[in-house]
Amino acid sequence: MTSLDGLLFPRSIAIVGASPRRLESIETTVRSGVTAWGVNPGRDAVGDLRCYPSVAALPEVPDVAFVLVGHERVEAAVADALDAGVTKFVVPGVGAEAGEAGHTVAARLAALVRDAGGAMVGPNCMGVYVPGGPAAWIGSPQQATAPGHVSVLCQSGSIADAFLSLGGRIGLRCLVSSGGEAATDAADYLDFFASDDGTRAVGMFLETVRRPGAFAAALARCAEARKPVVCLKVGRSDAAAHAALSHTGALVGSVEAFQAMLHRYGAIQVDDFHELVETLEILGRARWPHGTRIAAISESGGECALLADQAEDAGIPFAPLSSDLAAALQAEFPNYLRPGNPLDAWAVADEAVVFPRSLELMAASGEFDVLLALADLSQFRDTGNDDWCELTLRALARLAVEHDLFAAGVSVHSADPPRMFQELARELDLPLLRGPRDALRALAHVARWRPARVDGAPASGPDVRDLLRPGALPEHESALVLERYGVPFAPRRRATTPEEAATAAVELGFPVVIKVDGVAHKAREGGVVLGISTAIEAADEARRLGDAVLVARQVDVGAEAICGMTRDPHYGPVLAVGPGGVAVEELDRLTLTVAPLDLETARELVAEADVDDPGDVVASTLVALGRLALAHPEIESVDVNPLVLGRDGAVAVDALVVVSGGDAGPPV
Repeated sequence: MTSLDGLLFPRSIAIVGASPRRLESIETTVRSGVTAWGVNPGRDAVGDLRCYPSVAALPEVPDVAFVLVGHERVEAAVADALDAGVTKFVVPGVGAEAGEAGHTVAARLAALVRDAGGAMVGPNCMGVYVPGGPAAWIGSPQQATAPGHVSVLCQSGSIADAFLSLGGRIGLRCLVSSGGEAATDAADYLDFFASDDGTRAVGMFLETVRRPGAFAAALARCAEARKPVVCLKVGRSDAAAHAALSHTGALVGSVEAFQAMLHRYGAIQVDDFHELVETLEILGRARWPHGTRIAAISESGGECALLADQAEDAGIPFAPLSSDLAAALQAEFPNYLRPGNPLDAWAVADEAVVFPRSLELMAASGEFDVLLALADLSQFRDTGNDDWCELTLRALARLAVEHDLFAAGVSVHSADPPRMFQELARELDLPLLRGPRDALRALAHVARWRPARVDGAPASGPDVRDLLRPGALPEHESALVLERYGVPFAPRRRATTPEEAATAAVELGFPVVIKVDGVAHKAREGGVVLGISTAIEAADEARRLGDAVLVARQVDVGAEAICGMTRDPHYGPVLAVGPGGVAVEELDRLTLTVAPLDLETARELVAEADVDDPGDVVASTLVALGRLALAHPEIESVDVNPLVLGRDGAVAVDALVVVSGGDAGPPV
């Protein structure tokens, strides 16, 4: 693959198929200031653009060919440009207008470009737009889009166009509408952004990931470069249902696997376009929040309560003001009867005084990482409020620098505020966020973001092939596999007669548990008997269960956890951890990632799942499952459920390993 630098930031562009019908796109390219030539054998010029009969006739080989011809002629146009030495293309066409021929034409275009070692934006895209730089874009974007350090990739042309309609809210390094990604895909662009010095953060609107392995590798490189990636993935319906053997396999589908991959590499996942925009506006500023101690001031008690509710839901709740800070506020403004956080400053004193001064006292306290001011910034509000709102925004920007904290204005409204406030926020490099819900979610995303460690545990591990056979392994063999990787299990014995069960119980020490030997106890009612305290009971229960049983020392009752692995066909081994027992049926209580991972990353995952882990046994089990999955790709899924958590550690009391091929046995 050729470098994408010349594709996204070309020094020269040939517009192939230049004609008056494409005048808007031509003017966009010419207006961008890039060296541009037209290619049209039937014209000397289109507007101010000089035309040449072919790409080969141009004064020099252009960095990019912007191909504006129909699907019937696009292959010939690309082939001619390749013959002239061009290797980078922007192809907006070959969309719905191509009908059934579109797929075939796109495939042939991809083959042409790939065989030449080239790169191509599209087909079926809007193109590439660099604020203040080169553009090969369909249409005529407004000039309000601001330059900056956020690179954005959209597979949807409409969403890409929406980014150019934000009025300069997000400072963009570049905007790529990648469309059909026939030759160059999201993984390629993300990999380029990871190494691009001008990119500090990345936004992505995805409909599909064509090469999951390459995409994961690019995410890892962004993490290594300490660049946040914010991803909105649409089409998140579950994959086709399939019979799954393990709890983990039943609960984790391709959607969850993709989310686990994002989680593993520290990418920020958002749910809708507004949340994506708010998050990227924060990341588009020079200063980012680096803590979650948050304070706010507002102009009504109801708005304070609204902000507090949204912060709680976002996981960054407001803490009460300290007694010293509350006293300082009351000393200056006695009408603060019970100052809280968020702080209702309306009618306490002159707004032009109380808002800036209250913010100064809050910032000077050193109690906060984030300082917000919530106001009704509407284009239709009485302009009599403009002066104190402007003073408040200016105070926020000044205090952020003076006290090394993050500050932002927040509008109650999701619509754009008056243009004067938008321009002021840009001048002050101050985020002006729209809507409390999305604003607080975005703040939480960025404040909690940390670059992921990408060095996982080694894939090598003990050889367990002697224990593996197609299908679901019995519990005893499943435990033997995991014990070789260091997972602790309660001592156990197999017994094929009641007498052997009684002897095993005595050797293990009472109380014991007796289970049907195999995987059947997981589906069979009464297949597990607890609290057996004599040899006679052990023999009787073994006889009742059918002689062949597993006898295990009973572990003291305690909190439980599950660790699991399921192999996704696209994203590889997905690891899961969460509260064990019946709670595993609740998917939203599982925390997911992908293998491999090291012990420190596993510890963070366990903490996120809110599972106690004395002695790091749960975290070590996750690492072991990742190593096992990578060393033995024939293993489809694993459940360790539950791990019983004690004061000094944890011990597994049940397990299931499923190997690909053969009769899988009864569903679990």
